[in-house]
Amino acid sequence: MNKTVILIILATLLLLIGGVFFFSNKQNSSSTPPPLPPNLEYFWGGGCPHCANVEEFLKTWDPPVGEAGKKVKIDKFEVWSNPKNAALMEARYNYCRTPRAEMGVPLLFTPEGKCFSGDTPIIQFLKELNL
Repeated sequence: MNKTVILIILATLLLLIGGVFFFSNKQNSSSTPPPLPPNLEYFWGGGCPHCANVEEFLKTWDPPVGEAGKKVKIDKFEVWSNPKNAALMEARYNYCRTPRAEMGVPLLFTPEGKCFSGDTPIIQFLKELNL
């Protein structure tokens, strides 16, 4: 009976150690963060009322002209039905060191690596954008 108890304890320890190794290795092997974007990146979700507020603003917004004489460009990413876009949004939030509980749409990520989350901060940032 003692041999059975010892075997169970050893098997449990091996499973625990293996699990810790597996999960810690998985976290350390995450890919490098994507490079900073050349344009503003806007992440949104279909049916999100705050995203709809930003979209309404964008319909009438006249983007300022940047250094190269071109208007500011916004690349848009729908995240609720596109896992690749959702992963990019999470990487952008991680770059800004945003806690997971505070991640959501809408999000505006700048070429300088700044995050603006929520309709009011995004719209305010775009209104004050001076180049």
